[in-house]
Amino acid sequence: MTDSISGDGRDYEVRNPEKLASLKNLLLRKADDEREVILESARKEAASWLEEQNSALDRMVEQIHAEAVKRAEEISKRQISGAEMNRTKDRLRLQNSLLDEAISMLQKELAAIREKPSYSSVLTGLALEASEKLPSGTAVKIQLAQEDESLGEDLAARLAGMRPELVVSFDHDPAPILGGVWLSAQDGSWRAPADWREIISEVKDPLAERILNIL
Repeated sequence: MTDSISGDGRDYEVRNPEKLASLKNLLLRKADDEREVILESARKEAASWLEEQNSALDRMVEQIHAEAVKRAEEISKRQISGAEMNRTKDRLRLQNSLLDEAISMLQKELAAIREKPSYSSVLTGLALEASEKLPSGTAVKIQLAQEDESLGEDLAARLAGMRPELVVSFDHDPAPILGGVWLSAQDGSWRAPADWREIISEVKDPLAERILNIL
């Protein structure tokens, strides 16, 4: 900010440090306010997108789960029809056999998601959900299955855009997983898995109970 004075017919500018400092502080405050508005808008968009992706993923897993149960029912009817069994022992043996087959089917169905155009969006939704509880400033390392390495950099950029308060990077060393994503600390002190094995472990117990109920 300057004041003008006149002399020998020309105008001269005299700098006013206090006015310059005041203007600078005003601009900085305005920039901070605008930054918070942008970040809040990004958080809301990310939350809405995550909710949509989680709903889609939940529907997909439930559909696969229902198909596995239906398949188990069909196998059960074929295997026990016309047969006299020791009910306790044979029910448990048959349950384990059907559960193994249902889990194998679930793994194949999840692995097949890789061929769908929406796979990168599924990975982004899984990564965003896994990062939900991480505090601001956390350094996050993303790992994928070897088959998905080409999607890693884009996935890291997507997550960083949705969670700008995190420090996100992609680790080219593949994770020992069938699909999905791993989030972990740079030093390996924690890990937030969101891979197919994790999903299967969550549905395995209720699936075993439903299979036992139909035997």
